[in-house]
Amino acid sequence: MNRDILLEIGTEEIPSGYINPVIEQLKIKSENEFRSARLEFKKIDVWATLRRLVLYVTEVSEQQLELESEISGPTANVAYLNGQPTQVALGFAKKYGVDVSQLKIKNERIYILIKEQSLKTENILSEIFIKIISSLTFPKTMVWEPLQFRFARPIRWIAALYGKKVIKFQIADVKSSNCTYIRYFKKIKIGDVHRYISILRNKSVIVEPTLRIDMLKKAVLSQSKGKGEIVESEDVFNAVNNMIEFPTAILCKFDEKFLNLPEEIIISTLKKQKAFVVIDSRKNIIPYFVGVKDGISINMDTVREGFEKVVTARLEDAEFYFNNDIKVKLEDKFDKLKDITFQEKLGTIFDKVRRIEKLAEWLSNNSSAKEKIDMSVLGRICHLCKIDLSAETVSEFPEFQGVFGRICARRNNEEKLVSDGIEQHWWPINYDGKIPESYEASVISIADKVDTLVGDFAIGLCPTGSNDPYGLRRLAFGIIRIAIEKEISFSIKELIIQAISYIPYRADTNKELILQIEDFLKQRLTTYLSDKEIKTDEIDSVLSVKFENILDSYQSVVAVNSIRKLPDFEPIAVSFKRIGNILKQAKKENKEKQDSELNIELLKEQTEKELYEKFLVIRSKVENLIIKNDYKSALKELVSLRVYIDNFFEKVLIMDKDEAVKNNRLALIRLIFNGYNKIADFSKIVVEKEQKVVTN
Repeated sequence: MNRDILLEIGTEEIPSGYINPVIEQLKIKSENEFRSARLEFKKIDVWATLRRLVLYVTEVSEQQLELESEISGPTANVAYLNGQPTQVALGFAKKYGVDVSQLKIKNERIYILIKEQSLKTENILSEIFIKIISSLTFPKTMVWEPLQFRFARPIRWIAALYGKKVIKFQIADVKSSNCTYIRYFKKIKIGDVHRYISILRNKSVIVEPTLRIDMLKKAVLSQSKGKGEIVESEDVFNAVNNMIEFPTAILCKFDEKFLNLPEEIIISTLKKQKAFVVIDSRKNIIPYFVGVKDGISINMDTVREGFEKVVTARLEDAEFYFNNDIKVKLEDKFDKLKDITFQEKLGTIFDKVRRIEKLAEWLSNNSSAKEKIDMSVLGRICHLCKIDLSAETVSEFPEFQGVFGRICARRNNEEKLVSDGIEQHWWPINYDGKIPESYEASVISIADKVDTLVGDFAIGLCPTGSNDPYGLRRLAFGIIRIAIEKEISFSIKELIIQAISYIPYRADTNKELILQIEDFLKQRLTTYLSDKEIKTDEIDSVLSVKFENILDSYQSVVAVNSIRKLPDFEPIAVSFKRIGNILKQAKKENKEKQDSELNIELLKEQTEKELYEKFLVIRSKVENLIIKNDYKSALKELVSLRVYIDNFFEKVLIMDKDEAVKNNRLALIRLIFNGYNKIADFSKIVVEKEQKVVTN
């Protein structure tokens, strides 16, 4: 009889930001482990709160599926002589612990069938659970016991059941049992896994995140009803949801005097405290907010007082620093940037601003965009973009960087393009965040990010493995997104070279540094394209031949992806693998003079003449289309050559006995191969039913 499985890992409070990633991890790793263990199941659910990670597997089979594996051995003619087993056969049988009579023959080889033992589920679950728990990773981990086991927070209890049966094991000095805990102090026995959710709900613990966030939203909205509406705060809802086990919302108030602060500062301050901002029907902030308590509604007056004290203290801090900072014009604080270190080997923020100015100006003059860039606006944004880092407000509230600069610039009567650009040059702040709206801010954002990227790589602060303490992957992804989504075309290599020339630190070999950064950006572009569900071989076909211009490479990959469904696409990809293999083999055997040029007079066969003539016509069209960046049409033209290439391979012997003819035919296919490679290397395309490639 199939039964359900429960694994609950009870911990000290896990940071909110760790919860969603570990839910995804736990689901994937559990599915892999159960399938690897040959256990059938109906469904896997993963739930979490700040105090528990839960794996619930429905209808798990009582024992493993039977597995019969086939192990091939030596060829039959070696294993048997005159129908009798030789020492080879005897040795093979002995190696796998079977009698020689059990050997079988298939495809002219001997083989044996090995049946793996089918174990009961309850006997293998402890090992599976230990593997799953041990495999979970977190941004930071803690050690709290002699065995030095690492986890996000100390593990305090483990509940592990298969139906009603406890699965016993020990990890991190904690023994599994059939008990869970309510807020650490109340121990409750789980008699049957089916009662797990109801047991927790009866004790005001909602373990399912989706149900919990629905309850949270209803509770918050009910508290604001009659006063106003809640500012859109999906990120706050998600963060708060991961900080509670049962939501109880409460309407709180702050002093009206704080409404004199810019609304961005009020909203950001309240969000930082995981509170929900309330606005009226005209979208104006009113002096109320909704706080959320973890647990049932008791002592609410005390809870409200606590929320209000914390929020008031933070708003008072913001008010104090803001009022101090606005006494001095933003521009008058520029020299203070000389006192703020960007990086010890790379100078101050003042030095960085000067580099950004040079890079942004170079990029403006050496790129193309849909709109003309206003150089006066560009220069003004560059000059002011980092000054707010010297403000006490930003020092105390780092999340205001850029925002505070925009607010001050508007107060100082800077034009809107400039003030908005000060904030937006930081964008995108995260992987899916907004990109700058203006081209001026976009160019400065790219210049700023490239300067940081080049500087950090030059001094060896490169990301390693999953570690990226300086957020360089995010910066690189930002460069990729802005170049593509704002359609800004520029040479990434030349931009890197410019950036290297401006930094005070000199790398041992700039050539290696350039290649390293280009490869880093190429990896980010690959990720960007993969996220758009473009196939790996389509990406590789383009990026293996060109990565000079991010936008150009992107457009080429999209073009390859768009024409893949054409009937001639995959056949010509197969032909190009064939051409590539022939050229490689010829080079390896020195059969082709690599510098030999095509001699038209040596084209003897009508088929090769037709191929060459058709290629010249297509090449002319393709070159014109490439100039217009119309890669889709260019690739369609190239694919149309398929029938001529097929005829060539069918009717012409490339490796002719006449050395001159042979080299001329190799030169012809090399000419065609190189012509196609201006957009993509078709030989990189993986064809599902790929023909066997033969050199003729």
